[in-house]
Amino acid sequence: MDDRFERAWAAGFFDGDGWASRVKFGRGEQRHAQARINQASEGGPPEALRRFQAAVGGIGNITGPVSIIGRRDIYAWTATGSRVRTVWDALHPWLCPTKLAATAQAAEVLVPLHVGLLEPAELVAWAAGFFDAEGCVSLVRHRSHEGYFYPEAAVTQSSASGQPAELLRFQLAVSGLGQIYGPYRQAGATKPVFRWRLHPPEQIRAVMALLRPRLGIMKCEQADAVFAVIDGQPSLPRGNPAWGRHKTHCIHGHEYRTARVRPYRSRGVGIPRRENKQCLVCSREQALAKRDAKRKADGFDTIGLSESAALYYWLDRHRLATPIGDPWQYCCAIRRQGVLGRDRRQGRASRMNSTATESRSVIGSGGG
Repeated sequence: MDDRFERAWAAGFFDGDGWASRVKFGRGEQRHAQARINQASEGGPPEALRRFQAAVGGIGNITGPVSIIGRRDIYAWTATGSRVRTVWDALHPWLCPTKLAATAQAAEVLVPLHVGLLEPAELVAWAAGFFDAEGCVSLVRHRSHEGYFYPEAAVTQSSASGQPAELLRFQLAVSGLGQIYGPYRQAGATKPVFRWRLHPPEQIRAVMALLRPRLGIMKCEQADAVFAVIDGQPSLPRGNPAWGRHKTHCIHGHEYRTARVRPYRSRGVGIPRRENKQCLVCSREQALAKRDAKRKADGFDTIGLSESAALYYWLDRHRLATPIGDPWQYCCAIRRQGVLGRDRRQGRASRMNSTATESRSVIGSGGG
């Protein structure tokens, strides 16, 4: 197996489960570099830790198990002192920014200013290592069909500054499939948690087929066990047969075939929507009910358009501040008091007098 791709896998594994820092040893104030990866296993040291150790040149020690009641045994790979610099040299071309900065600080080296783009094959190898560390394929109970399951592929990562770069890179590696959700609050977590998820079975199969050449044995067996259950289930009936694609009436009894009152006219690609997509009778009734409700709420159920325009004109002329929030409602109140009609009559009389005066002045000037 190519050493470069194995180191890319190891970088993804370290991005997921590893950490590096300078820690105290003994009672002194001096700090020493340390890098560490913890993994749970039931049958001895995990295969992933041995593989990681080999990828970084065989350095570091695998210790354990540490037994915790109710949990699987914990094993740890650890490197200290100058060996952390060796880990840096082996992995830094593929590390994401968080672990890149932490490992550089622990090894007391400078972070490169320019990080080159990964080749597609290296990106897939990194994604396989990251999935070995943080990913899983599991069964989820169907919400509406008892006894049925659907598959879920998920990768979890925490970040205090928005969506983690690790999840964004992983999504890129798997051709943009899946969605990143979050942030979530999780018990015991010190930072907000984000989660990449994928549910369509065929897309999960495609992701696993892409990662499988570099993926660890445990995650491959996990995915195979999930799809053994999925493939063993009878076909899930889709929807309610009473409300299928070929129904002829809506839930209120309107017939789709006679609901259209005007012939279809294309406003786009020329493909009419199927009749049972939406009941046009129900749509018209709902629109009419909304218009009536709005008229009644505004108080304009008995006021015409020209009169409502006059109401606004009257308010503007008298520079009245409306004592209630909606000026339309205030207009209605004024109109009911008969003030508007009186004002309009006065305005009409005033305009007639003004016109007569102008006419007399024009005639008088012409005679002179």
